[in-house]
Amino acid sequence: MRHYAAGVTVVTTGTGDERRGVTATAFTSVTMEPPTVLVCINRNGATNTALRSCEIFCVNILAVGQDEACATFSGQRALHGAGQFAPFEWLPCAGRPLALKGALASIGCTLTGTIEQGTHTVFLGRVEEVLISPSARPLIHYDRVLHSVGL
Repeated sequence: MRHYAAGVTVVTTGTGDERRGVTATAFTSVTMEPPTVLVCINRNGATNTALRSCEIFCVNILAVGQDEACATFSGQRALHGAGQFAPFEWLPCAGRPLALKGALASIGCTLTGTIEQGTHTVFLGRVEEVLISPSARPLIHYDRVLHSVGL
């Protein structure tokens, strides 16, 4: 799968000091009516547990220049839980401060269903709000390296 170019997201959930987040590339639109997306998250991670209990999440599609957020939420940094959030600026999305400022797009969702598959959970979410940074360019993951796209 490393030869499949994919956008990079940081999926966030929770409130206050109980926020959790994880980097994910397994994200896509499911339907336009009602607007629904899905994201796949490892079942062994704290974000999976937090998302189940909170039932809201935000998919932040990373932009060029947000490599640090990608690394921080992928566990490549020694930060966990609320500490992951401290280095970055957050905006309200769907009533919660979970949108990463400067992201290409932030999609605030309400959890509508889950599917267990192997080591991961597929989370389905109804889109409640979308924030877009129109001048941002997408950050792409290909062959285990982050790339910018010249559009």
